[in-house]
Amino acid sequence: MDLYIRNVSKTYSNGVQALKDVTLTIPAGMYGLLGPNGAGKSTLMRILATLQEPDEGSIRLGDTDVLSQKDKVRQTLGYLPQEFGVYPKVSAEKLLD
Repeated sequence: MDLYIRNVSKTYSNGVQALKDVTLTIPAGMYGLLGPNGAGKSTLMRILATLQEPDEGSIRLGDTDVLSQKDKVRQTLGYLPQEFGVYPKVSAEKLLD
């Protein structure tokens, strides 16, 4: 499924503008998202994973509207951030057990 991101913006309550009018068309496949700290990578990923709302814009995954059909997106998408607040000394196997 192709991913269509149109004019997505996000400004936090402290005034930090993480995303401004981001527009991308990403064909089906495997990609990496690279950039310096503060570039908005985590914000974009949280929005795509339906964990956070953008202030503006639209997102489609294939024919699915990501912002209005979150449950459908969550059936398709998996998201594991670099740090996600679990116990740092517990193995992945133990967490899944």
